Amino acid sequence: MPPTIMVVEDDAATRRLYRFLLRNSGYDVIEAEDGIDALEKLAVHDCDVIITDMNMPRMGGIELVRTLRQNRSQVYVIMVTAFGTPDTEKNAFRTGVNEYLTKPFDFDELERRLQNYFARRNQAES
Repeated sequence: MPPTIMVVEDDAATRRLYRFLLRNSGYDVIEAEDGIDALEKLAVHDCDVIITDMNMPRMGGIELVRTLRQNRSQVYVIMVTAFGTPDTEKNAFRTGVNEYLTKPFDFDELERRLQNYFARRNQAES
């Protein structure tokens, strides 16, 4: 069964692009338009990784991660933002983000990070 990745992004075109690229790489994809939508979908769907935008209406990525960590969720989170600064990056890691990417980024870089994570996870489970 392929790993499932949840993409949390308020821009529909960007979500579709992630879905297309990730599915072509062999992943199952769940889409959410913001943190609230993501939490609702996580109540009924499991996922292995969440790729979330930082700035979104209703609930942004930092608040989503904070909520996940308060609920003891250990899902792997990759935060993506177009407005990255050293302070926002530090705040993201303090909140519980596992990886951080600044837009625009090369999809190959995201794919490398996903492959590295799944390789580490599979090795730990062996």
